[in-house]
Amino acid sequence: MKATFKTATFRVAVGAALAIALLGGPPASAQPTPTTPSTPLPSVSPLPLSLQDALTLALTNNLAYQAAAQDVKAAQARLIQARGNLFPSVSAGYSYVHTQNAAFFFIPVPQPTGPPVLQKSLFSATNMNNVNATLQYALYSGGAVQAVVGQAAAGYAAAQSNYAAARATVITDVTNAYFNLSLTQRTALISDEAVDVGNQNLLTSQELFNAGTAAKADVLRQQVSLANAQVAAVRAHNSADLANATLANLLNINLGSSINPTQPLEIHPPVFALPDLLQGAQSRRPEIASAIDAVTIAERTVAEARAGTLPAINLQVSEASSKPNFVNVPQPQLSETLAVVWKLFDGGLTHGKVVEATAEVDKAKINLQQLRNSVDLQVRQAYFDYVAAQAAVGAANSAQASAAESLRVTQLRYRSGIGTALDLSDALLTFTQTQVQYATALADESRALVELQRAAGLL
Repeated sequence: MKATFKTATFRVAVGAALAIALLGGPPASAQPTPTTPSTPLPSVSPLPLSLQDALTLALTNNLAYQAAAQDVKAAQARLIQARGNLFPSVSAGYSYVHTQNAAFFFIPVPQPTGPPVLQKSLFSATNMNNVNATLQYALYSGGAVQAVVGQAAAGYAAAQSNYAAARATVITDVTNAYFNLSLTQRTALISDEAVDVGNQNLLTSQELFNAGTAAKADVLRQQVSLANAQVAAVRAHNSADLANATLANLLNINLGSSINPTQPLEIHPPVFALPDLLQGAQSRRPEIASAIDAVTIAERTVAEARAGTLPAINLQVSEASSKPNFVNVPQPQLSETLAVVWKLFDGGLTHGKVVEATAEVDKAKINLQQLRNSVDLQVRQAYFDYVAAQAAVGAANSAQASAAESLRVTQLRYRSGIGTALDLSDALLTFTQTQVQYATALADESRALVELQRAAGLL
């Protein structure tokens, strides 16, 4: 059974089994022949990939992780903006003004004889150059500026915590997908082996039937058993293909890539102490760090709201000069302004903001405590699942060994004419199931280990 056996294989195998059953069985010289799909799928060069390589590739290409990195950059930029309010700002400007007509007035000029003559006198220019520079500094803001900086700093820390949490998520998802691909590929191989064994059993039944020591019903039963094994193999290969595409999607590579996991399912499970995990998770989990930052942000918001009850003091120094072109004489204007603004009454607006911000602080603290409790519960559950997964591996390994020996004995009994075709089919089915169960237990153990490491903040 090849990996390319798909729906066509299913239809051919089932159709063949039904036709044989209806027509009374194959000729005595008939041999079981494998079916092939009508259109072979294009081959893809396998991509050997270790778990560490997969994680490195995911942390480089994963889109969700890249988006979290951009959030960190944006938060850092907001912090830079907030800190800018702690320093004075300096601005400079230039303007050019042109008027169509200059301002003028008439002056009566006495004449030696006769009445005075009105003489036109200009007192403005038609072209004006204005240059100015301004320094502005908030001497005191009642703590509002410091509160904004504190909010931005806490937001930056929260973004970094979320970035770490996104990293843990990527590692968890990729590891689970990686071992799921290993599991489905091993299951496909087990299904192929079951098809091979089914072919052998059918050949044995056919030989015994030709020798007159087995009934035609035995041949038909083995044909049906083979068809079922082929159908299971098709489904197993389909699952492996889907798991391959899922992992490729997480790695952000071509979904048609053929990934060959080189990390074995068998691991050497480390030993953990539950009290140590519970204690360390509270300090290592990035989600808790982000929740602590949320409390800080809320507290800074309270400080910013309370700043509305305090005066604000600003200093402004301006230097401006105008240079009319018609006389080319600059007119400097230096001014200093010290402004104090104190909002004495705002109808309860500031008080309402303070109450709202205080409530948000209490809510953030409640959310933090809920998260701490949730993390504690997650660690406990992940630890117990990990212990249970280790026990399941041992049980599945014993069951697999027992089923293998049972299949061997049943095959010998059937060839000797003691056993029945039903016993042979059941033994093959049990052996295949125990192999799949053992592989599943190994994958579950690896996944449980990753979940425990994530819950404890060890990724």
